[in-house]
Amino acid sequence: MELRHLKYFIAVAEELNFRKAAERLHMEQPPLSRQIHQLEEELSVELFTRDKRGVSLTEAGEAFLGEARLTIAQADRTARIAQQFNGTQPKRLTIGYLICAFDRLLSQMIQTFRQTSPGVEIVLKGMHTAPQIEALFAGEIDVGFVYFPVNQPELLTQLVLREPLVLVLPKAHPLAVLPTIPLAVLSSEPMLIYPRFVKPDCYDLIITLCHEAGFQPRIVQEATPPELLVSLVEAGVGIALVEASVESRHDQGVVYRPIAESTPYLDMGAVWHKGRSGAIVNQFISVVRQSINFDEHHQGK
Repeated sequence: MELRHLKYFIAVAEELNFRKAAERLHMEQPPLSRQIHQLEEELSVELFTRDKRGVSLTEAGEAFLGEARLTIAQADRTARIAQQFNGTQPKRLTIGYLICAFDRLLSQMIQTFRQTSPGVEIVLKGMHTAPQIEALFAGEIDVGFVYFPVNQPELLTQLVLREPLVLVLPKAHPLAVLPTIPLAVLSSEPMLIYPRFVKPDCYDLIITLCHEAGFQPRIVQEATPPELLVSLVEAGVGIALVEASVESRHDQGVVYRPIAESTPYLDMGAVWHKGRSGAIVNQFISVVRQSINFDEHHQGK
């Protein structure tokens, strides 16, 4: 089996039409059909169902498609890395990041990296944590900035930011006059929260904090991004626990108050695949480590 066979298979699987796949591959249909048939014989499994209604993937074909895409993506990435050393491919660093969470800090890191590595093109992709982890394994990004913990032995991590959670409530709320707010007094308050599939660690932390304070939170709505969550608080829909940095982006009609108990933190940082950490990734991680300032970025506890 060669990489070209995987490319042929992917084209047919995505088009579900041999003629269209052949046109996409700039080849004739009969040779393409033969190549797919040979691939199925080599694997001893049918990848496609062919009938009068057309072509469809078998269950084995569905599974094979995902692996084929990963293999091609990794092969392309490996070729790009090699080509970077002889000048045939522009040097590139693709960074995934949590939208809003790392704005200022990431900007500083990129500025420093550009000064030390001026020939590297930087591509930014705003993504939540789970898609970033998938993208790292697929070779679609080189470095991610995600919520911790990251429980993947193949990935390396560097803590960058420990951000405190604070309570946000409408300015006219009776509790707004307090300098700090005990969690227990929120037991009867309607609460807004990020969806768990977006920020699972934040969601779980908030639920745990409420349970430790002796109550089950009365969640009335889930919302994201943070700006929408705070807008709903301003509208009187409920209260919410958010990252402290949100205050700098939305402070109209609401107040932010620390929790009276010990401050809860969300850990965030850089993550990269240890099997793909070439010179460019290592240079960037060096900049990340040099940029960390625990006091300035609310880190350390």
